[in-house]
Order: sequence, then structure tokens, then C-alpha cells
Amino acid sequence: MRHTLFTQVLAAQLPKQFRGNSIIGQLKDLEDAGYIKVAFSPPRGAAPSRATVNEITHLGRAVARYFGTDHGLRNNDRERLRHSAAIRRR
Repeated sequence: MRHTLFTQVLAAQLPKQFRGNSIIGQLKDLEDAGYIKVAFSPPRGAAPSRATVNEITHLGRAVARYFGTDHGLRNNDRERLRHSAAIRRR
């Protein structure tokens, strides 16, 4: 489930808001893993919690590349990541 959410985050234009307790929990897991930077809003009365994903971290992009879920990255991001990987291999 977190993989699916992470794929959605990769494909989204950031910042992006998410709602719902189960999604909030998954976003916390992705943040704890260091894949994303997210701001959580406290629940207000009957309104559900909200979270705003602001950034995919360098680690998150590397994981996306490694597991082949980088289809959501913009082309220039993909090229920059490939270029940096090629430099590290030298």
C-alpha cells in the first residue's frame, strides 16, 4: 500500500495535500524512511487530518530509481539522476 502511495506522490505535482487517517499513517512511514518531506495538519473537530507533501528527498528519488517507480519523475529529473549515477560509477 505504501508503494502505491509513494508512486502517487512521485507522479503528483508538489506540494500535494492528502486526507484520511490511513493515508496519513502511510505518509508518516514514508517520512520516517526519509523518502519525503511532509507537513501534517492537526485534525479540527470532525474534519479528518491533512498532510501536505512538499518534497521528495534525494533518498526517495534514489529508491524510486532503484525499484523502477520513477515514471512519475519529470524528464529533466530523470536525466539529472542518470547523470549523477554515471558520475558516481566513474
